Amino acid sequence: MKKLFYLFLLATLLLSACGKNTAPKEVAVDKNTSIEDIVGAIVKNKFTVEEKNGIVTISIQDTDVNKGMKSQMLKDSTKIFAELSKLQSVKTPAIKWYAPLTKPNGNQSMTELLNIYFSEEDFKKTNWANYTQLNIESIATHYHQSASLGQ
Repeated sequence: MKKLFYLFLLATLLLSACGKNTAPKEVAVDKNTSIEDIVGAIVKNKFTVEEKNGIVTISIQDTDVNKGMKSQMLKDSTKIFAELSKLQSVKTPAIKWYAPLTKPNGNQSMTELLNIYFSEEDFKKTNWANYTQLNIESIATHYHQSASLGQ
């Protein structure tokens, strides 16, 4: 009986070790880190980065749409903003999330679901050290979400 208990305990530990890690992904940011490096380490979707004079716009195409995606997009966005805050070159960042939505005629098109923008002043005054505690919807200079995301 004791051996069976230890075998069960070992199997449980092995299964839990194989589970998905939901902890925020850490990005090592230094002077050589690019915006693409930061975004690529956090999201596994196709994305583009436009950067000019400290104005950064990140467009993310999320083709793996599923339930609960708004909360994941907000978590990923907050993490990206927190990591961007470590780069001196970033002044006013924005993130736009796109996903394929089916139109009434049955065609799918990439539609903007979420748009988050920070002015230079708001971006600098935000304490990004505790980014997991931030409500990005209320602290962003501009926050807009598609009605398809719900509340």
